[in-house]
Amino acid sequence: MKTTPMQQVKALGGREALVKTLVPVLGNDPVKTKSALMGTTNAKLLRVNEVAQAVQKRFGSRKELIARTIALRYPTGNAADGFVKKMEEATLKRLLEEYRQAGGK
Repeated sequence: MKTTPMQQVKALGGREALVKTLVPVLGNDPVKTKSALMGTTNAKLLRVNEVAQAVQKRFGSRKELIARTIALRYPTGNAADGFVKKMEEATLKRLLEEYRQAGGK
């Protein structure tokens, strides 16, 4: 029988522990990020955790992912300020998609 999202979250140490590990990876404002994550469903927390782990494994941090995406999109190094701001505000999943579209593997 397939485990429920609640059982999967409990296996990862519980909701509070999962949110605590996600906050540093996801956002600039820890209080706001924690509040938003605590209000989401267990299934969404699991999806966010999956993306966060992929980013941590491949790039090390959100900033590194943004830097690599900008390097692919703007090889000469002249990234528009609007694009950089857009990247900094995007979700991790959107950042991974931007990286893939820019030619990253």
